Amino acid sequence: MPRLRDIRTCATTSANGLSRQILAEMNVLVPGILVSYGELDVDIHSLQFPLLQQRAKDALARAIQRRGRTLRVNSGYRTCAQQFLLHRWRSLGICGIRAAANPGRSNHESGLGLDIEDHNGWKPFLRREGWRWLGDHDPVHFDFLGGGTPIGNVGVKAFQTLWNRNFPDQRIATDGVYGPQTAEKLGLSPSEGFNNEIASRRILRLMSPLMQGGDVRRVQIKLGDLGLFNNDVDGIFRETTRDAVIRFQETENLTADGIVGRNTFAKLDIE
Repeated sequence: MPRLRDIRTCATTSANGLSRQILAEMNVLVPGILVSYGELDVDIHSLQFPLLQQRAKDALARAIQRRGRTLRVNSGYRTCAQQFLLHRWRSLGICGIRAAANPGRSNHESGLGLDIEDHNGWKPFLRREGWRWLGDHDPVHFDFLGGGTPIGNVGVKAFQTLWNRNFPDQRIATDGVYGPQTAEKLGLSPSEGFNNEIASRRILRLMSPLMQGGDVRRVQIKLGDLGLFNNDVDGIFRETTRDAVIRFQETENLTADGIVGRNTFAKLDIE
């Protein structure tokens, strides 16, 4: 499994596995921090993340409705892992990267930025709804200025949290600051994501303090899909999650103890 610092594909989608884990952790830190705009009349590659902050999505929807045609998105949301790749490729002088901000500081990590096709045609419609054209030096890029919150630090903090969970003996500060330690650990991280995070090998149970994380969130989503969990998906293992686990275990003839261990994970079939 290649580490981020060894990737030379010139495609930020090479880090999608790790990026999905970061996004899941971001939604635990700040529930609903990003929403999908994939249901709008947009054309975006299936490997891209169609994510924006809610106000930006609403404004984008109005602009699309006013123009009445499909918006083609070249580049949408990027995680700090994907931004790490761009920044590294620029420093190595490869992939034709002319400029790349440090992770945590890119407009594309804000959930308020897009690169699109036909920028001149879309310019008046987007501007009317609070989007700013960046200018001739980056003509495809637009930023939403009609409201939103800086969230680049949340993505960095989500990665730091993931790293500490997977390497408790090599902990780093979870301060949302992209410094030398975080840069080093990002470079050492597997592009496909942490194995134990993907496999959810941590045993999940009701305890104090409450367990939380992307693995809990995935369990809640799966139980919700099965009609067993009707509460908010917040990534926190509360009594409601335990009770839903017990109901699932009963249907699968497992020990109904509300603890998500190896057998329960296997039956849930969570990647």
